[in-house]
Amino acid sequence: MENEKEQFVKVVVELPDTGEGIGAERMWAVALGNDVYELRNSPWFAHNVNWGDWVKATAPSEDKWPVFVSVVKRSGNRTIHIFFHEEGLAQKNAILQEINRLGASYENNDGKMYAVDCSPETDVAPIIEYLERLETDDSIHFCINSCD
Repeated sequence: MENEKEQFVKVVVELPDTGEGIGAERMWAVALGNDVYELRNSPWFAHNVNWGDWVKATAPSEDKWPVFVSVVKRSGNRTIHIFFHEEGLAQKNAILQEINRLGASYENNDGKMYAVDCSPETDVAPIIEYLERLETDDSIHFCINSCD
């Protein structure tokens, strides 16, 4: 598919009630046909999908965005959500540089919350070990998305 011809749509991924007032996340995707979409951004709140996953999503009506039903094909990407505590903000730039050095990229949400994308070629073990040390220091909190 050529980039000029790709048409982006939003796919709604409903979230479990965590008491934080976020009921769903809208993710950019490209329609592949037959209610299948390829996700084109890292998730911020959804923990069951990753960048590049192919998902089945159906629209409740013609004027509504399609709603996530299931993963059709995994991309092999892994998403790690990082939240910086106040104690970690002073070292945030160094932490993010180390994440890049270890082979991952990231997107910033609000200066404290980051979605780290690990491609299928990236060895996530060193990244997780690094983040575990930072979590022990109470600099960050992190969680890893499902990939199977």
